[in-house]
Amino acid sequence: MQTTLNNPVALCHSPPAWTDKLVASREKLAKLRAEFLTSAGSCLTIIFSLIFPGKTIIMTIPEIMAELTPYTGRFPRAAMAAAIEQREAITPELLRVVEAVAADPVEYAKREDDMLLVFALFLLAHFRETRAYAPIIKMMSAPGEIPELLVGDTITQDLSRILASVYDGNPAPLRSLAEHADVDEFVCGAAIETFVVLAHTGRMPRDEVVAYFRALYREKLRRTEAFIVIWDALTGCVLDLPAPELLPEVRQAYADGLVDPYFEDLENIERDLSPESLREPKQFTLITDAIAETEWWAAFDPQEPWAGDNPLEPVIPATELEPPWLDPVIDVPPEPFRREPKIGRNEPCPCGSGKKYKKCCGQG
Repeated sequence: MQTTLNNPVALCHSPPAWTDKLVASREKLAKLRAEFLTSAGSCLTIIFSLIFPGKTIIMTIPEIMAELTPYTGRFPRAAMAAAIEQREAITPELLRVVEAVAADPVEYAKREDDMLLVFALFLLAHFRETRAYAPIIKMMSAPGEIPELLVGDTITQDLSRILASVYDGNPAPLRSLAEHADVDEFVCGAAIETFVVLAHTGRMPRDEVVAYFRALYREKLRRTEAFIVIWDALTGCVLDLPAPELLPEVRQAYADGLVDPYFEDLENIERDLSPESLREPKQFTLITDAIAETEWWAAFDPQEPWAGDNPLEPVIPATELEPPWLDPVIDVPPEPFRREPKIGRNEPCPCGSGKKYKKCCGQG
């Protein structure tokens, strides 16, 4: 049987050589399209919307993942919007990312300029994806600075709200994270704060949170100054809940030197938790818009002097920096106060005008 265009059966069974070239060309075109979207997705979206108003570019899941991975200094709005639009299709891929990091957080922490994990956390929180709860807690349980290397300032800024957004109803893993002796102290603090978010959003009864906080004060947290940051976080959460019934435990923690007095003065706490001063607390919320939560970051603002810096790069602790007051350039010791001699109103004005002071600079 000849392989010709006039014989479709033959073409189906034995395609000619030119079809291989066509397939290769299509694959190359698809690859180029993916690379272009990765490097200039936002620009393409703007141009496309101007030419075809009301229409949108349909990005594939691999294209979205590729766009969300590198830190380029610009916010990947098109990819984030496409991810939200294709929630069902992309959720398994985002879960695979989180689970892979949880399985080997040390190895993943070695990657530089990789934003995929952070975007995945916010998207899964936006989706209320409870399957992300366990792997997120697992990765945050990594020892030392690993969690900070993974997600940077997200720990102190949004981790509590992310955990509350994916909470699956089981508080045991969250409690374990809060009480873990080897976990980063700021991660522990975020885990404690998660209980406040759960109470404020109706996902956990307030009485249950108060009971757990009381247990932390009385037995579950180590009563040592090494945990002072965690004790500070717990005390802050008592104010944020608020829980005036825990004031006796707060007083005891201060008496035992477990709370940093510079964190908050006990007298202020007593005043703020008193019935007379008790006011509507700051309301914590869940993640409802992954784009709004991340697009404002300074790392994506070209007007900021640090735009282009990796937002996940850990901040150097203040203790490792030379205190600014020791800088000989900026540290000019202030002159001691000396009261200037009083100028009589009829004396010559010190400005040198030749007029009397009362007729010159002394008129004001």
